[in-house]
Amino acid sequence: MNVIKTSDFDYFLPKKLIAQNPLSKRDESRLLILDRKNNSIKHQVFSQIIKYLRPNDVLVLNNTRVMPARIFGRKSDTGARIEVLLLHKVNKNKYEVLVRPGRRVKLNTELVFGNGELTAKVLEHKEFGGRVLEFQFDGLLEQILEKLGETPLPPYINTRLEDPERYQTVYNKHWGSAAAPTAGLHFTEKILEDLKTKGVKIAEILLHVGLGTFRPIDTEYVEEHKMHKEYYRIESQALKTIN
Repeated sequence: MNVIKTSDFDYFLPKKLIAQNPLSKRDESRLLILDRKNNSIKHQVFSQIIKYLRPNDVLVLNNTRVMPARIFGRKSDTGARIEVLLLHKVNKNKYEVLVRPGRRVKLNTELVFGNGELTAKVLEHKEFGGRVLEFQFDGLLEQILEKLGETPLPPYINTRLEDPERYQTVYNKHWGSAAAPTAGLHFTEKILEDLKTKGVKIAEILLHVGLGTFRPIDTEYVEEHKMHKEYYRIESQALKTIN
């Protein structure tokens, strides 16, 4: 069994090089090109990606939409402030979540959000340190979260996002991610149309981004076959959309 050592992927990234605000135009972001023939690297502007895709190439897009998954509430008995990050929908009213501070949120704890239009009760503790909450509300949870929630940003972004839509891809369709599929944020409608005109095939899959994007890898080795298994699962899902 082949394993990959996670430390082989460590690298130093100075904080000053981490952009805190998106560019006004998505396709003006930088694009790194690796030429495998001569093992060279060069920098382009993302709009130039059209030059590097060929007719009959397949471009796979994750059409998930980020929900305003970060909500701030309080314990109903003490009024203590609690932050909740929704991760995964269990059913209509139940979600797996992360909570902070976790030590205050024990089983059967009741939480109140906003002016009481959304409440929740802790049903389970999860192995990863999260909780399962059962929400109570009138109407649609999506609409309530749009009113009370915030778009969760990666921990290395410290600047408040003025326009939440800037953290959505232009091809998003299905509400449910706790974070954006960030590799797709630089595409524009025009780039996608130009790629189709060139003969590039567009395949869409739905893969909600959840806990994995917020948790660090806590193991020294990763089994290579597990990575391949996930890759082929996503590949087969994409192929079904174009066949």
